[in-house]
Amino acid sequence: MGDRVQSLKIGLCVASLVLSGCGSGETAKLAASHVVKPGDLTPAIIHSDPSLSGPTLSKPRISPDGKMVTVLQGRDSDANQQDLWAYDLATGKSKLLVSSTDLLGAPEVLSAEEKNRRERAREYGKGIVSYSWDAKSEQILFPLGGDVYIYNLKTRTATQVTNTEGFETDAHISDSGNYVTYVRGNELYVTDLTNGRERQLSFGATDVIRNATASFVVQEELDRATGYWMSPDETRIAYTQIDESPIAIENRIEFSQSGVETVAQRYPFAGTPNATVKLGVVRTYGRRTVWVDIGQEKDIYLARVYWSQDSQHLYVGVLSRDQKSLKMLDVNPRTGTSRLMFEETSPTWLNIRGEFTALADGGFLWSSERSGFRHIYRYGAGGVDPIQITEGEWPVSRIRCVNEKSAKIYFTGWQETPLEQHVFSVGFDGRGLQQLSKGAGLNSASFSDNCLSYIGTFSNKTTPPQTRAYRNTGEPLIWLNENKLDDHHPYAPYLDSHITPQFGQLEAADGTKLDYALYKPKDIAPGEKRPAITIVYGGPGVQRVHNGWDSKGYLPQLFVDNGFVVFLLDNRGAANRGKAFEDHLYRAMGKAEVVDQSVGANFLKRLRFVDPDRMGVYGWSYGGYMSLHMLAQTDLYKSGVSGAPVTDWRLYDTAYTERYLGDPNPGAKNYTKGSYEDGDVFTHIDGLTEPFLLIHGMADDNVVFRHSIMLMGEMQKRGRHNMRIMTYPGEKHGFRSRENKIHRDQQILDFFLETLGE
Repeated sequence: MGDRVQSLKIGLCVASLVLSGCGSGETAKLAASHVVKPGDLTPAIIHSDPSLSGPTLSKPRISPDGKMVTVLQGRDSDANQQDLWAYDLATGKSKLLVSSTDLLGAPEVLSAEEKNRRERAREYGKGIVSYSWDAKSEQILFPLGGDVYIYNLKTRTATQVTNTEGFETDAHISDSGNYVTYVRGNELYVTDLTNGRERQLSFGATDVIRNATASFVVQEELDRATGYWMSPDETRIAYTQIDESPIAIENRIEFSQSGVETVAQRYPFAGTPNATVKLGVVRTYGRRTVWVDIGQEKDIYLARVYWSQDSQHLYVGVLSRDQKSLKMLDVNPRTGTSRLMFEETSPTWLNIRGEFTALADGGFLWSSERSGFRHIYRYGAGGVDPIQITEGEWPVSRIRCVNEKSAKIYFTGWQETPLEQHVFSVGFDGRGLQQLSKGAGLNSASFSDNCLSYIGTFSNKTTPPQTRAYRNTGEPLIWLNENKLDDHHPYAPYLDSHITPQFGQLEAADGTKLDYALYKPKDIAPGEKRPAITIVYGGPGVQRVHNGWDSKGYLPQLFVDNGFVVFLLDNRGAANRGKAFEDHLYRAMGKAEVVDQSVGANFLKRLRFVDPDRMGVYGWSYGGYMSLHMLAQTDLYKSGVSGAPVTDWRLYDTAYTERYLGDPNPGAKNYTKGSYEDGDVFTHIDGLTEPFLLIHGMADDNVVFRHSIMLMGEMQKRGRHNMRIMTYPGEKHGFRSRENKIHRDQQILDFFLETLGE
């Protein structure tokens, strides 16, 4: 067995736990190892420094006075080590404001709470990972090493605001620059920068009572990262108090190289109790909290909180447990009394985007999918007489800026094709809709507070991300990161083999158009048939087929360089194509996506240059779940790789799972018979006979490791020998170790070279 593996130069069995008897049987036939040529990508190259995408600029912002742009910039020697930089908008000259390593005398050590917060926020850098301006353009706040710092633009110095043994998280500076707020030990604090005095504003935190902090599912599934909000006049702060005692404890064992740790995590599995939540308002100088009336129903999600411009109203979004109703409440912050302004409803589920902009006249702007596509509505004072501003069979992705003086709204979205994203402007009356961005691809925008200028980033399949400043008319100003793909670019050595995918559309069973991307190797000879790999996600809230640079993953090009045809398809249920397109997943996970991906697989196998008997499928997270379903429910693939998969939806969290599948408990109000059973991998496990590689991080607190343990146990109980396993000590759902990323991608590549070889 060992000699055969060495002769194939794969080494897969040495590195992984193999249940199949490695190297024997039908799964290990490969005529010869692939020879890496100069100009081919490898996992080591993909995860090298500098990044193949070129210089990285993170979280660019225009200063409130419009004079400079600040960004978090990775280093040439370490793209993940981020420092705070500034660019002069008039001259284009850049300068380092704060080095993330100069202020600390030792490597940064994160608290467990901060690690979890960054995992929820998908922040994968180190050093300075966030910052905020005051409204005067005089000070910039940033957290580092568990403490809070202020950089003063006038004195050009950084001052440490906190110096405690505790870890300050979710820190913000007020618009006036007079206050800094943060959470420490599950309590809310404020420091008055005029006198340096710190005040504790919330009280009563325990191991289950947490103040000013969003619960796990609210952070992970409802995109609310904070648990407190300061009023515009800076006299009051609204904050949440969550009680996690109803949530059962999941004792997870986290394996790492340094040892084994038992983590008692309160994880709200589908159909089990959530944390309860209260909303309070406290004055900035302290004293008693006024608790808000958010309704009698306690089994809800506190989705969003906003202030009116005059600080006299607090607007609160209360989402029902089944996520079919969102009630917007108008709260008196002095008394805590509330009234219903309006209610959004859906027969399936509501996508909570929370695009609320308070206006000076007491009205507000709101985005909604009530027409089938997300569009902008204007409400009068008190939440009356909504008027639709944008309309059509295309979505507004995000409102980026609102200028009340010019009565203009700036937003991103698409009109012609979902493969692109552009920057638009429109009047409050819906007139004068104009596309500001140029070029076919993905465009993003970050506006100045006054909407007079914005930072735009553009990319497509042949252009890595380029960032420059623009006027609000779309007129270009200075480059912030031209990132030319010239001879000096990190990706230049690999341009000769670079593949620009072919885009096209297929028809689903009901005639719905499905977008696909096809990567075809350049060296396919006439009459030759190549193996093919489908990279799948398939779940809601994600779009994989688009005309943007693949800066976060070069797997398609890696597979192409190793001789594979690569295919991606966005099935019904994917994001950015309207609510009806997504609703196909309602109570039907593991069904609608499989039907559509089968359409793609059958299209792929009919291509003259694809060997229909050598097709594989790969996915991560929901994609890992889909890989297992595609192998188990169809006979279209010879092998597959499943990364961090959900195997039983009862083991995933409440907010995500119940949104689509309902409550798993028979007799519950939101129960639908068969939705969980049909969606589980184990229901279809008799068909899971092709060889597959299972990969999972052993400290994953999102898709917990138990999903894979259950699959291992079931396969072993059935005497199956077609599963291989690679686990990663210490890794969570999103891998952070460069070495582990290289190892993981090499495992994936080697497995497909082995199982799909001649």
